[in-house]
Amino acid sequence: MRYERILPLPDGSGDPLRYTDARFEPRDPLFDDDELELPTPPRRRRKSAAIAAIAATIACGGSDKPAIHATDSILVQLEPGAAPPAHEGDASAGPPIVALASVAPHEEAPLLRVPIEPGTDPVAAAEEASRHAGVAFAEPVYIYQPSKAPNDPRYKDLWGLAAIDAPGAWARTTGERAVAVAVVDDGVALDHPDLKANIWVNEQELGGNGQDDDLDGYVDDVNGWNFVDDGADPSPAASGAERWHGSHVSGTIGATGDNRVGVVGVNWKVSLMALRAIGPQGGRSDELAKAIDFAADHGARIVNASWGGGGASQVLSKAIERAGKKGVLFVAAAGNDAKAKPDFPANLKLDNVLSVGATTPEGLLASFSDKGALVAAPGVGILSTTAPGQYERYDGTSMASPHVAGVAALLWAAHPNASLADVRKAILSSAIPMPGVEHGRVDAARALAALDGTGGGPGALELSRESLSFTAKAGRTPRAQTISIRAEGGGAHKWTAEADQKWIVVTQTRGETPARVSVKVDPARLAAGKHDGKVTFKDESGAGISLAVALQIGNAPEIVLFGEGCSLSEDGSVHAKAGAGCVLSAADGEAAGVNWRLPGGAEVAGSRLYGQFVRRGEFQVLLGRDEGETDALQVVIE
Repeated sequence: MRYERILPLPDGSGDPLRYTDARFEPRDPLFDDDELELPTPPRRRRKSAAIAAIAATIACGGSDKPAIHATDSILVQLEPGAAPPAHEGDASAGPPIVALASVAPHEEAPLLRVPIEPGTDPVAAAEEASRHAGVAFAEPVYIYQPSKAPNDPRYKDLWGLAAIDAPGAWARTTGERAVAVAVVDDGVALDHPDLKANIWVNEQELGGNGQDDDLDGYVDDVNGWNFVDDGADPSPAASGAERWHGSHVSGTIGATGDNRVGVVGVNWKVSLMALRAIGPQGGRSDELAKAIDFAADHGARIVNASWGGGGASQVLSKAIERAGKKGVLFVAAAGNDAKAKPDFPANLKLDNVLSVGATTPEGLLASFSDKGALVAAPGVGILSTTAPGQYERYDGTSMASPHVAGVAALLWAAHPNASLADVRKAILSSAIPMPGVEHGRVDAARALAALDGTGGGPGALELSRESLSFTAKAGRTPRAQTISIRAEGGGAHKWTAEADQKWIVVTQTRGETPARVSVKVDPARLAAGKHDGKVTFKDESGAGISLAVALQIGNAPEIVLFGEGCSLSEDGSVHAKAGAGCVLSAADGEAAGVNWRLPGGAEVAGSRLYGQFVRRGEFQVLLGRDEGETDALQVVIE
């Protein structure tokens, strides 16, 4: 089936691109040629008000789509200061120490990926783990799918840009590279000629040197990160027909404009942060959550989530909520099942979420689109970038969501000081009413006009951590640690930083929010003992916030150890009862560049090792640092 009419325009023509102001009309030779062709986890007792709040946001809009679970592990959220749960499996086989990866940011309580035995029901395993002391909640790893409807060619032009009146907004701004939009998807074609000029660049990472230059725990993360394969290249998978979803989404947000190539995005200029968190089987909730945290910590203003499904994950909900506290707008596709309400996570009732349904060229809600989204945008026959040098038309709420993410990026390009609340309100209040959605169809020019009248601005400065702790053994200099600095509610604030002690070294003393800042200490001229200082960050008004810095100098233990059944002897060896869950923390503090080598050769990066000490015997764990220093820890499992 092929639509024969397209959206009528005020000048009476039927061609949206002929209505654009000639000053802003991108040239596109392609337009003159033919195209080539999961159930909700069981309820349990409340652990805290925070968990109850998350549960409430999920309950406000549940999905009836069956949940899909990973079968290799579950996710266990610990209470602050708690140790991992005890090992529940066979202790006679496998490695003596099972490392449990934490997928939460350093400043949050640990969220552990705990393996389960083959054939174990993930829902039952999570329910059992949730009963352990020190566990805030546990849940299966949910799998979410991209929301693209079947690829069905419809149109030869970008009717969607006219439908949201992008040209009306382009008279004010065509976008800014300073605005970063995180595309959490199946990868982005970094070398597509219509995308490569707008790919996000991590200015603090040199790239290609095998070093973690910005001390964020990710080596060579120049353009983003691949959470599926745990690597620095966020490009799509090397093979497979359905691997250009994220590239298509990226083109709608920000295909380069006025470059005589291909198409143009809602933004001609923008920074597309490529975060691959969806693999061939879909996206795991823990990897999607890590991608959202990465986006929020690296300065993204917007996260585009063109995926969803059954199963309401608390892990994902908390990550989205954390992003909101850092001023990040989360734009989510409503779903393509023609249901009465959106899928998860678009159904979350959080102040930073915008759910998006799909419209047709006639201005109606598409037949496949889930109803009840906050807004709607074009999602039928959307032409955009796919494989390098290629373009295809896709249908789906996945294609609608990036139109809205693109509009938000345009608003922040015109008003960099605007808060998250200001931008979200402008988009909602300016939407053109239509059946099937709460507020209506998004309109870029109207949203920009609505934001013009707010007069809002960023709030007070906020730090990701209130304090840093360093420990220095004789003759050693501790690794640097990093924090992020933002303005309350988002927005851009210029800031300066000053330390009150000469032994505290701040690598960047001025900048603009959002930003990452490294802090070092120099113990060379200090006596043994405890030293305290602070770094004060101030905005242009003189209002400030302080970061406490503590340095302990002396022959301190290499590690700090806690957990029931775990102890550290006077000679520095670790003793653990078989099956115990223990936490080993490097005395350096929360610094990057620390790694642990376990018996059998497995390696774990990061200052903390969460492990289950399973098999009896005497073993050795190597604690290494980037500088080449290595300490051997004796481990006795009794």
